[in-house]
Amino acid sequence: MGLKVMVIDYFEELLKKPSLFRDESKLDINFVPENLPHRDKELSLLSQLFLGLITNKNTISRKILLTGKTGIGKTVTVKLFGHLLERAGKKRDALIKYIHINCRKERTSYKVLIKIIRSIDNNFPKRGYSSQDLLDILIDFLNTNDSHLLIVLDELSYLISNNEDLIYSFTRLNDELNNTAQRVSIIGIVRDLSCLNNLDSSTLSTLQRNIIKFNNYTKDQIFNILSYRAELGLKDKIISDNLIEVITEIIVKEGDIRQGLNLLWKAAKIAENKNLKKITLECIRLANHENIPMLTQDVLNYMHTHKLIFLYSIVKALKNSSTSQIPVFNILKFYFVLCENIGIKNRSYSQLWHYLQEYKKDNIICIKIVSEKIKGRKSFIEIPDIPLSEFEEIIINILSSKGIRI
Repeated sequence: MGLKVMVIDYFEELLKKPSLFRDESKLDINFVPENLPHRDKELSLLSQLFLGLITNKNTISRKILLTGKTGIGKTVTVKLFGHLLERAGKKRDALIKYIHINCRKERTSYKVLIKIIRSIDNNFPKRGYSSQDLLDILIDFLNTNDSHLLIVLDELSYLISNNEDLIYSFTRLNDELNNTAQRVSIIGIVRDLSCLNNLDSSTLSTLQRNIIKFNNYTKDQIFNILSYRAELGLKDKIISDNLIEVITEIIVKEGDIRQGLNLLWKAAKIAENKNLKKITLECIRLANHENIPMLTQDVLNYMHTHKLIFLYSIVKALKNSSTSQIPVFNILKFYFVLCENIGIKNRSYSQLWHYLQEYKKDNIICIKIVSEKIKGRKSFIEIPDIPLSEFEEIIINILSSKGIRI
């Protein structure tokens, strides 16, 4: 008799498990929520600039630049604005179409124009026309349909760096059509304005008239945004405010909300995989592990023995704790017992404090000073970025190679 093989239906097995997600897509970096915390000012300004498209259709053409660093809401803001503009135009019999182009993917004038036209007519052939032909076809289509096109050129610097003339053509398009309907508006998105130096003076002058600068999110704003998206994407009580604060601390230096959303999603996936009922601090550490530079491993490999032993004490004390940060006093108690158990002389308080400062400098730990009215100031230690289980294993292996058994 042949061996009967059991075939596992992985999807059915996964579907039997209770999910921690309310709607997983709400944590996707490409999701555009109806509400954008802390970008009301920018949405309001864009609405004021484009109001004429609705009240007096096809009488104005806007050229706007949005600038600011990566991950601070430029793209999602303009995507939401595009949908709002289309909706407002539809209610008032003004046919406005919004098209979003990523110039990092479509780096030539031809590719951008084909993308625009095929978003209007999906059956339009991809080859056989020059860029000027495509521009003429686009204008004919807009005139025939009495419509206005808002073209968003995201990551515009890629098009500029290729010395493409499309930006000039778009900015001059309506100038060539005097006393006729204005059919095209442009929003360009750049990280910084230095890329504009490669443009000719007339195009530069046109684009510089309306620049909207997106400021970095503050720490509190990052926390609010992540809390809002967690509420949309996760079921109730899956993640605590304290853990959202941990994620905020991890990403606050770069301020990239996309990284925070990715961490939130990965942490929830890890929790599900471990059959947990909610996200834990260790889930966040594991989720963030891929973002940790190899520099940490190099630092550990070259760290001298006793400094490694004290670091092991921190990791172990944190791992045994139910909180994300613990007082230095608790670590010292663990460290002194460890030294006695492995038969080595402990270092002085001043030397250990020096070690802590060096760990901090190497981005291994965070030190928080808390003032208490009665007991004075207390120092708390936290390791927000590195999964403790893996960290412990790495240190044990390095110490073992140095002849220290723990």
